[in-house]
Amino acid sequence: MSLLQDIIDLTLRQGLNSWRISLLIALILLAATTYIVTIILHVWTKYSGKDGQEPPVIPYWLPGLGSLIPFIRDTKGFIASTVRKWGHDTPYTVQLPAFKAYLITQPEHFGPLLKATRLLSNKKVMAELMRDVFGTPPKVMPMYLGDNSGIEAKPVPGTSIPSHQRIWHNQHADSARYLTGDALRGLAARFTSILSDAIGNMDPSDPVDSGEWVTMEDFYPWWRSRVFAAATTALFGPHLLRLNPNLEEDFWRFADSIPTLVKRYPAWMAPRAHAARAKMLASVKKWHAYARENSDYTFCGDKAPKWDEYWGSLWLKVRQRWGQDTGIMDDDGLASEDLALTIAANANAIPMAFWYLIETYRDPALLSRVLPELETAVTTPASPNKGQSATFDLSPVLASPLAQSIYAEVLRMRISLLLNRCPDLKDHRIGPWTLKKGAYMTLPTAHIGYHSKAWEPYTDGGNAPINEFWAERFLVPDETEANDGADKTVALEKKDKTPKMRFSTEHLEGIWVPYGGGALMCPGRHFAKQEMMGSVTVFAHYYELEVISGRAPPMDDKFYGMGAQQPAEKTPVRIRRRVGGWKPDKGVRFE
Repeated sequence: MSLLQDIIDLTLRQGLNSWRISLLIALILLAATTYIVTIILHVWTKYSGKDGQEPPVIPYWLPGLGSLIPFIRDTKGFIASTVRKWGHDTPYTVQLPAFKAYLITQPEHFGPLLKATRLLSNKKVMAELMRDVFGTPPKVMPMYLGDNSGIEAKPVPGTSIPSHQRIWHNQHADSARYLTGDALRGLAARFTSILSDAIGNMDPSDPVDSGEWVTMEDFYPWWRSRVFAAATTALFGPHLLRLNPNLEEDFWRFADSIPTLVKRYPAWMAPRAHAARAKMLASVKKWHAYARENSDYTFCGDKAPKWDEYWGSLWLKVRQRWGQDTGIMDDDGLASEDLALTIAANANAIPMAFWYLIETYRDPALLSRVLPELETAVTTPASPNKGQSATFDLSPVLASPLAQSIYAEVLRMRISLLLNRCPDLKDHRIGPWTLKKGAYMTLPTAHIGYHSKAWEPYTDGGNAPINEFWAERFLVPDETEANDGADKTVALEKKDKTPKMRFSTEHLEGIWVPYGGGALMCPGRHFAKQEMMGSVTVFAHYYELEVISGRAPPMDDKFYGMGAQQPAEKTPVRIRRRVGGWKPDKGVRFE
């Protein structure tokens, strides 16, 4: 109000002949009036007790724009400010130009909303992401936007989309088929084998391979480069990288541009972001053309090999054939589809593998407990003198309670998604509130992952605050032994011993949602887990690491809502290649 008074005093001194000052006053008065009116509407809606209303609108200053500017400029701050100012006991309406969204922050709503797949879908937002981020051409967009048949094998009643154009069902079904079971195990084994072979081949010119301790200014880009090459080769085959020598650099430049592209800035406002996408699309199209020339993508049935030199995973051939068979997909549309897949395969799992390593290696006590767990995955140790890289079977690591708890805690802390659902068929009710058909519901996973009240039972009585990393947050006592017919004497003998623990996400529905939930849960979550834990296992066999600062770097808020959070600062480390394997003995001893 003091600013407004200053402007009025200035106007009185200079007179009202200055139209600029008059206009400024009018705009300020309009903004202030808008804010006051929306506050009144907010309070009235929230406390009127009227059933069936839309949730109270978040007060805003700018008519026509609503909350657009603060939401785009600082999404994390906008959500935190909303909860701080207006409370967290109700959903809110976020007014944006031309449409509205609903902000959901209550833990009790996450689970039911994510499960209601028949009533709510993410089709609308996914289609817009394909257009705005991955460059799907306009002629292909009607297939994404028009497919209202759902993801299940049986189409939604009353829909008539031809089976060969049911893009959401086909993507869901094919992902489930090729990212689970034997196909998943084969893909994960190929990934760890490629990564092990790559880093097992020592480079005499690389100081890290000297066998001496080396100080590295920033560990993150060094490690992500190695994991990216292995993951990309395992999924897409070797030729995507071979044909595009700068692919890794181009990929991360594009990934860094996604927060800009998702805001729909045109090319003249964000030329570098659009150029980064164009370069990646050109690389994917170049690979597609080469693969089609050298391998028949139509040979993708049950008798086809599970992996192809030119296409990589059989899944890529299936995707290519399905796209061609739609009669709508062209080369540009197919390139956008596989560009999206490169992001899905790398942009989340690789940063999370980095956080897993940093959280583990910065704590010597935790490291001494984790390394023996990782050792169980080594089936053949590396033998540099024989030119033999190590081989791994991840099964015991994937079943390790402690290793899994670290994995879950890393995801809780450093995955930030704005999960979106939309009532496609009719209005949707949440308690007394009505969410209108066609409007977005936004569920921020980072908010719920740090919800102090929801996570209070999992803080070790307050000794492990939710804003701090705790490796054992997802461990619970394993009571199976006590219930397996053990007599009272044995039970009494075990009473004073440390109980055996098991990994569990039970009772965490709606608050641990790094992959979303319900039938629309991320289909690549199983491979992401194996990529994360597999890369950590391979690293531990070949290297020693010390985090110089002893702490994890802060997260870059630029990527809030985009998935895995990137480090905001460099991570200096000391690193040394091991000559041979390692054995746990009174802590950790390397040899």
